[in-house]
Amino acid sequence: MPGRRNPLLTFLFAALILLFTGGPVALALYGSLVPDRILLDPNRSVLSEGPSLESYRYVFTGELPASYRQASANRAMISDAARQVPQSLVNSSIIALSAMLLNMLLGAPAAFIYARHAFPGKKLSFMFLILSPLVPAIALVTPIYMMLEGLGLTGTRIGIILVHTAKALPFTVLILSVFFRKMPQELFEAAVLDHCSRLQAFLRVALPLALPSIGATGLFAFMLSYSEFMFSMVLSGDAATRPVSVVMAALARNTDVSWSLLNTAIFIAIVPTLVLVVLVWRFVVEGLLNGSVKG
Repeated sequence: MPGRRNPLLTFLFAALILLFTGGPVALALYGSLVPDRILLDPNRSVLSEGPSLESYRYVFTGELPASYRQASANRAMISDAARQVPQSLVNSSIIALSAMLLNMLLGAPAAFIYARHAFPGKKLSFMFLILSPLVPAIALVTPIYMMLEGLGLTGTRIGIILVHTAKALPFTVLILSVFFRKMPQELFEAAVLDHCSRLQAFLRVALPLALPSIGATGLFAFMLSYSEFMFSMVLSGDAATRPVSVVMAALARNTDVSWSLLNTAIFIAIVPTLVLVVLVWRFVVEGLLNGSVKG
């Protein structure tokens, strides 16, 4: 029958997607709980010796794993960069959440104006905004660094937040302007009849309907900021302001680093994104589906 779906084929594709998306997270968790003495020894098994939290204890407390306290242990495998992971996690969370909030606060009104109102230079400025991400990031590093250096914002979280906000803002404006443009004109005509100003029409009519889309673009801005590396590396200062992406790169550059310690740092770095997806994604998906059905 045309259009009939094969449940087995659907299951296989879903399992393949789950393998490629969830597999690395599961492997990082497994590697973080298995000490190197078991992970690198084919004759030993985690089932017989049990999982260990010694790598987590080192990251959060600085306590060396028992196997590295021996005189013959290779201390080069214990990287000091791993001790920076908790503070860098706080830095990245603050930076990414700030970039997300700024994108929603600035992007939603801008998208509404571009979608529902006419003003001089509208097409030119919108084109410039949307095409700006096509400029290679490497070409912008030096001028942005010089500009922020002149403002005294290098080595601060604020400087990184401003850059990450600017990187995600074109996407936010593009997606939300499409959503606002598809809203029925009758809604805003009714708002005018009720003596609503443009600001009131945005706040009372457009904004409540667009909350799921705003949440989705905010989630994208968070992910983009949290994983961004180039500008974070150039603009961050000491460990007090260094994001997790920069610390992870420093940890990975140590070719002798403990596999268990590296996997521990990777899994800890993944946790904030998992938490945010669990908290936000259900609201976003349900809102978008409800909106599509009602429309």
